[in-house]
Amino acid sequence: MEMQPIEIQGNSNHAEPPADIRIPVGSTPSPSQSGGAPEISEEVVDGQHYRPLLRAAFEGDWEFAKSFFQKDPASATAIITSKSETVLHIAALNAQDQFFKNMVGLLYKEQLEKVDCDGRTALHNAVLCGRIRMVKALVKKNSRLTQIPDKEGRVPFNISTREASMHKEIAWFLAKNTTDEEPGEPFSSPHAIESIVGLTYAGHHGPKETDKTILGVLARMESHFLSGTRLSVWEALIYKCIPVEVKYKPADENSKKMQMSMYSVLQCLATSLWNAAKIVVPIIKRIHEVKMRHVAAIELVKQVCIAISSKRTTEITQFFRDRDLLGQAAIKGISELVKLSIQFFPELIWISPYDTTLMRLAVENRHERTLGLFLRVSSTNKLSLVPAPNPDESLDMMIAAAKYNPNSSTVTNVSGAAFQMQRELQWFKAVESWVTPELRTARHKGKTFWKTFVDEHKELLKTAKEWVEHTADSCMLVSTIIATILFAAAFTVPGSNNGNTGVPLLLGENSLLVFAISDALGLFSSVMAILLFLAILTSRYEPQDFLDSLPKKIIMGLLFLFLSLAFMLVAFAATLIIVLDKRLEWVFIPITLVTSLPVALLVVLHLPLLFQMVKSTYGPSIFRSEGTWK
Repeated sequence: MEMQPIEIQGNSNHAEPPADIRIPVGSTPSPSQSGGAPEISEEVVDGQHYRPLLRAAFEGDWEFAKSFFQKDPASATAIITSKSETVLHIAALNAQDQFFKNMVGLLYKEQLEKVDCDGRTALHNAVLCGRIRMVKALVKKNSRLTQIPDKEGRVPFNISTREASMHKEIAWFLAKNTTDEEPGEPFSSPHAIESIVGLTYAGHHGPKETDKTILGVLARMESHFLSGTRLSVWEALIYKCIPVEVKYKPADENSKKMQMSMYSVLQCLATSLWNAAKIVVPIIKRIHEVKMRHVAAIELVKQVCIAISSKRTTEITQFFRDRDLLGQAAIKGISELVKLSIQFFPELIWISPYDTTLMRLAVENRHERTLGLFLRVSSTNKLSLVPAPNPDESLDMMIAAAKYNPNSSTVTNVSGAAFQMQRELQWFKAVESWVTPELRTARHKGKTFWKTFVDEHKELLKTAKEWVEHTADSCMLVSTIIATILFAAAFTVPGSNNGNTGVPLLLGENSLLVFAISDALGLFSSVMAILLFLAILTSRYEPQDFLDSLPKKIIMGLLFLFLSLAFMLVAFAATLIIVLDKRLEWVFIPITLVTSLPVALLVVLHLPLLFQMVKSTYGPSIFRSEGTWK
């Protein structure tokens, strides 16, 4: 039940907000004095009279505060601290939600506009503390609170994008309930650009602010784009399927009805299912938020490019050059930002950040999607760089391809040291095929580029060798155990044999047929895995072996190992069915379910890794034309 506002000055109409009750310095007003309208003093302190009320506001003791207000109605809006704060300000700062809600219901909407010494209302404090319930309660009671600026000229929305930017729900709510009106004018005041930059930083895990421009912030925040986000196989599948809509337009009831009439039944059903899935499955909600951030960042880049497109070409080029926007984006691997910038301003393709080219930065930091913006399919159906690098640029690219940066995020995204070495070899071979032919045999500092590559990757090669040997040892042990079990099972057929002929008694049963086939296939698969892992252990471990030979053997060995494990479980299930079928006819279903659990666990834990290995070795090249103008 909503509480009725209290009367402070005995005026039943409440046309005007009540006068503040202030405590003269050095005096302690009695309850009878505070019930009237004492003389207002410029010096305000938290005297003894209001100290219990202040303590109640800190502790959220509403019953005491309520009785205090009944004795002294003026205390509900009185200044009770040296910072000119009221009970409502204190409750907001101390996150006393229920106490605060009761106070909002107690006061008239004009009384909610009281400010402290910094010019901040209770809404400012609620935003700073990240209390969305408080914010909604205040705005619902008095929508004008969103327009009141503090002494620095910042309305609550401006604060929500800066000091309280981690509370994105509050920023989103205030953005929908704030207008560009006086006195705050949040969208046209000098604080507007700060708000937009603050919202751009709302990934909550980026660096400290070093650039006051939107593109400058985005160029350093790779997590705001798909190219800078690492997703697992399952996450990538969800990311691709989940729908995202970033445009928000407030609509009245009539427009909502028209909008609903335009949706098909299937679209409404799909949207409802995804919304329900976000509630039930946390990972779907998280991926939806990630994709929303990515789509919004791309839309923001487009809007910024449109806004500056009216400037002269020299001004635009200087703007990008002074802030090293494309250079930062190329280093971070934000191909979307590089692509959109070149699409809007084609002259930027010739820009040289850090006295080098975008192609060299992409090679040095191993960002294939950024490099793909400059790749085209030639008439011979091979990839080539466009614009073609000159001899100096080719030399820089070969030097970058031969070097190894162990701290590169792209390298660590690959599973296993062997496949990291494979990725490095793929980069070197690709760059070698794109540069001028004479550089392939040229020498740099007395060494060929291949020799430089081997020397730079000596530690990675050692780590890759140890990783392969350890993996092959472990997998070979498991394969040997499985082969031993399945070999022994082949001579102990369940159901026993005919004593005269040696033929199994259950030869005509389907369960025995399943057992025989799965046992044979499992034994064959485990033996193949043993042979492949043995070949790996006896390999020379030359650098070139990590490009194709060793990765293919590892993939085939793991595949046969997984198959042998699956066939062994099928044979085990078939044996149990043969033994228990006549006694427990319902046993088929639970045995099938129990046997499926290890297989499902194997798929969830190891299939993504195997998929990445297969994609890296047998799939299409990691280098492909992204198409700047697509």
